[in-house]
Amino acid sequence: MTRTERMNMLFAEDYRVIDFFPETASYAEGFADEAEQYFSQDKQLQQFCTRAVSLVLKLLCCFPFEIYVKEVTPLRTQREGWLKDKRCETVVRLLKKVILKQKGQLDILLPKENAIISIPGGTLSIAVYHESASLKRLLDEMAPAEGFYTWRFRV
Repeated sequence: MTRTERMNMLFAEDYRVIDFFPETASYAEGFADEAEQYFSQDKQLQQFCTRAVSLVLKLLCCFPFEIYVKEVTPLRTQREGWLKDKRCETVVRLLKKVILKQKGQLDILLPKENAIISIPGGTLSIAVYHESASLKRLLDEMAPAEGFYTWRFRV
């Protein structure tokens, strides 16, 4: 099975959300939308970005990984494909670009864990698909330490 086929299969499953908010907004959707817009502003967005980069880098130190990049750059052609340069500096630059510019997406495949960590631009959350027991254990410890909440999303 190719990396892309594996990712498509994993994206069809329920996933864990690592989020700025403790749970999905169900009764106060209008207010929750306004609150998310507030947190998407400069200082709050930078704070989310710093925490997200820290969490992702720590996870990438624990597992072999592959990164699929989908860059959406205004006034340029869209770039999409598997990242060849997996140096820390490159990964941080791409994470910051997706989060702070609120465009594009990074999908991190952890092949040995058969899991995906997805960071979409324009949201204040990270999705984790098909987490293994070892990945779950790490996320249970690390997400709250970085100031995040976690909850399950059912497809």
